[in-house]
Amino acid sequence: MHNLPHPAIERADQLAHELHVHQAELESQNEELRRTQAALAAARDRYLDLFDFAPVGYFTLDQDGVILECNLTGADMLGARRTWVKGAHLARYILPSDGDRWHLYLRRVLLDDVPKRIEVALRSGDHADPWFGQIDSQRMTATECSGTMRVTMTDITARVRADAERRIAAIDADEREVERQRVALQLHEDLGQRLSALKMDLAALPSGVSDAVDCERVGGMLASLDQAMASVRRITQDLRPPMLDDLGLVASIEWLVRDTARRLGLPLTLSLGPEARALDEHTRLAVYRFAQEAVALLLHDTAGADLHLGTRSPDRAFVLVLRSRLKAQAGPGVRRPNPQAVSILEHRARLLGGRLVINEPGDDTGWIGLELTVPTLLHEHAGLPPEVGR
Repeated sequence: MHNLPHPAIERADQLAHELHVHQAELESQNEELRRTQAALAAARDRYLDLFDFAPVGYFTLDQDGVILECNLTGADMLGARRTWVKGAHLARYILPSDGDRWHLYLRRVLLDDVPKRIEVALRSGDHADPWFGQIDSQRMTATECSGTMRVTMTDITARVRADAERRIAAIDADEREVERQRVALQLHEDLGQRLSALKMDLAALPSGVSDAVDCERVGGMLASLDQAMASVRRITQDLRPPMLDDLGLVASIEWLVRDTARRLGLPLTLSLGPEARALDEHTRLAVYRFAQEAVALLLHDTAGADLHLGTRSPDRAFVLVLRSRLKAQAGPGVRRPNPQAVSILEHRARLLGGRLVINEPGDDTGWIGLELTVPTLLHEHAGLPPEVGR
């Protein structure tokens, strides 16, 4: 009789095998769950780090502006611990001068799902200096938590103060320009007329003077008066060129460059286009001041020998081109423009809403050029004069 396994034994072996297989699967699944749990914990920690130590403040507010949640950065912005901040009204940290704007802003945020932005003045503590924050808010959807909103807060104090300083500088520049105009008028009307009257008095003397020495002295006085009157005219033009209002921007810059080339004995070439009539008074004056500094940079800082002036008025723009050829005896190496002077010119171009291109020479006897492009459409349709540093 053959030794056959009992059916119960076969069934037990089969069950044991299946149990071992299930055990291996469960252990594999358990290991996968542990890895997933570790990954979720790591992701949660990274999220908490990103949330708490983000460069902006994160808040969750209810419909009344009460802080429900906030990160560490937000609590630090408000100058308090997170546990103290939670449950407090954000309006508590907003200056009273912006309180009404803040409450109206909250109502607008809760009306729709479109993000809203406001800039307000805040105070971190009772005795802390005010600072400025940009607040961006969006209402949460009904599936998340109806009646609440997500808020980000960014410190924009540096930008607000820079804008304020720029406006103050613009106002100060306007006042200096008014003072220049007053001094120029005084020089022209007072000193210029006095010199002209003195010249006429001296011109009447030689007919009654017989001594040759006295005649020579009077002639020398007349020559000195001519030089003084020319200096007064030049100083008046530098302070406030009257031809800028009478003849326009192109004619004023042409006079400036011609007079500079004449005094320095430099060859001059011109390529002048039509007048840019779309530029307002403030912009014309700012472009003229730019030309003054650009001519000084080309001729004094780079030892220019020849001078070229060009203007163009393409569609919706005004282009000013100034070029100077370097002297061959300027010294070894290529003369580079003064970086500080170039930065000032670039800053002026940015304030004009324009663009400055500098073409440096390739050798010791090459040409260096400055090309300023100012958009005319921007100033033509602007309701207020641009804030231009002068």
